[in-house]
Amino acid sequence: MPGTEIRLALDAIPMGGMKEGAAGDDKVLFVRDASGVRAFQAKCPHLGAPLAKGEICGGRLYCPWHKAAFALADGSLEEPPALDSLTRYPVRIEGAEAVATLTPEPAPTKTVGAPVESVLIVGSGAAAVACVKTLRREGYDGRITMVGREAHPPYDRTKLSKQFLAKPTPPEKVLIEPDFAESNKVERLTADVTEVDPAAREVRLKDGRTLKAEAILVATGSRAAMPDFPGKDLDGVFTLRSLDDALRVSEAAGKGKTVVVVGAGFIGMEAAAFLTKRGLAVTVLAREEVPFAKRFGEAVGAALRQYHAGNGVTFVQGSVAGIAGNGHVEAVETEDGRRLPADIVLVGAGAKPEADLIAGIAPDDSGGLTVGGDLKVADGVWIAGDIAAFPEKASGQTARIEHWRLAQQHGTHVAHAILGRGGDFTGAPFFWSNQGDKRLDYGGYAKGFDRIILQGDPATLDFIAYYVTGDTVTAACSIGRNGAFTAFLHLLGLGRLPKAAEIEAGADLPALARDAA
Repeated sequence: MPGTEIRLALDAIPMGGMKEGAAGDDKVLFVRDASGVRAFQAKCPHLGAPLAKGEICGGRLYCPWHKAAFALADGSLEEPPALDSLTRYPVRIEGAEAVATLTPEPAPTKTVGAPVESVLIVGSGAAAVACVKTLRREGYDGRITMVGREAHPPYDRTKLSKQFLAKPTPPEKVLIEPDFAESNKVERLTADVTEVDPAAREVRLKDGRTLKAEAILVATGSRAAMPDFPGKDLDGVFTLRSLDDALRVSEAAGKGKTVVVVGAGFIGMEAAAFLTKRGLAVTVLAREEVPFAKRFGEAVGAALRQYHAGNGVTFVQGSVAGIAGNGHVEAVETEDGRRLPADIVLVGAGAKPEADLIAGIAPDDSGGLTVGGDLKVADGVWIAGDIAAFPEKASGQTARIEHWRLAQQHGTHVAHAILGRGGDFTGAPFFWSNQGDKRLDYGGYAKGFDRIILQGDPATLDFIAYYVTGDTVTAACSIGRNGAFTAFLHLLGLGRLPKAAEIEAGADLPALARDAA
């Protein structure tokens, strides 16, 4: 409540640390360092995680759930998936107490000299939204147009395969802002783009219109892949990529009893877990015996399989020969002759990047468009997100990464570039996956690896695994080791991660990250 005071003993706030204070239902986060005591909102503006359970690394506060990062000096946003800075409250010291007053301090007013008068964004997903929010947060007041095929306001796609499926959920629950276009002064166009001409800075639409702008971001993302199975067009066969997809799957789940998930990737395994919570019988059909083994290693993959099996998911190894039914799906038939009954089939066969719109630039072997570190394809034209094959700093490899937060980082980078702040993208990739009630964190980029440094016990889902190429750790995944993982992500982004041998010998990453700025 505005004007409420929250008091906390100074001794309760560790130097260089933080402590939550409360008065009734009102809470703030006190932060203390050599420059004094500050107070911020207690919950992350992304999804409400308690920030007191987060980590402090080198002048940054990291959200405990999804690793949004905020500057301790003033609460300003430094890394997504949050799209807003922390609200700050005035603090005074009375004797041995810090006193915060819950009247928000005014957010700094920013203005920028507009190097361009118009920005055009192709796409309405994570990169597009982050670009818009960053431009407006930095004080850009020029024209922004966003064009994409989906009529929904921008939404958080990461939610669609998780709790959204566990019970009937209204679509507004996944919207980033119900009035996104109005509140961010964006002109929204629902249309199909047929071509982007980077030389002319023109975007051509299916209806014949041509749009021009001084700065263009192309962030078209990906479409769900649907293999050409016999029976793929039967009612009850779905992919899960868009909000409309999720609404259809959720509606079917309210009537169905038996689900076959084809594929054991992140979308499929998340959906399997949450549809099981809804009371459906779920079978996962996959070519590999152990899900995620190629990406995370046998030990981690086997532990995740055991966890899901313990919660009621059935695993079948094999490949689809066809989907049987008379109008509506009845079963999935495998190549080795088995028949898996189903009234819902969810195909999780990956995604195809929509990278064929830019004139004169052909996709590479990964399906993406190869760019330099600045993400430019031409003067005044950038690409971001799923379609960008870019130089990933820590691994030294060209990477095309289908991560929600990475797309947001790209969009933020492009916004800064539009405002005249050049340079290469250097952010550390990160994604999370809700495997039922367990959150798996993954950071960095490892297309392959020579070996794994494993700390903890995957079988109890309490571990951190480091992926090593040569003598360099390029990626890590973790469940239940938030301190070590957040420190890894912070050090990776700074280029100050210890060598593999040091980590294997027990290097204290949280201690190293604490003062690493």
